[in-house]
Amino acid sequence: MILALIAFTYTTIHFPTTMRDLLAGAQQIRNQISLLALPDSYMVWVDILLQPNQIVLVGFSIAVRFVISVIGSMFGGGFPGEPDSTAPSPGGPSPFSRWG
Repeated sequence: MILALIAFTYTTIHFPTTMRDLLAGAQQIRNQISLLALPDSYMVWVDILLQPNQIVLVGFSIAVRFVISVIGSMFGGGFPGEPDSTAPSPGGPSPFSRWG
């Protein structure tokens, strides 16, 4: 989340036009939801929770998580202490070993 906030702030400072375009797109999403004619009990939550800057920040968070996962997969294995999936199982041969 901290990296997403850093990316959000960096984009705002160095690419203000791009950030304004992202915020305008997020406002369009919010406007499209309001056209659904939902009851007021739902629309109040849309008004509270779906602010354009929050939508953009969630998008940055998803993008940063994706980049981190791609970089993590390029630089190797899993987490420390995680069993190696290529190691033979201690219980003997698996009945699924012929599946590839």
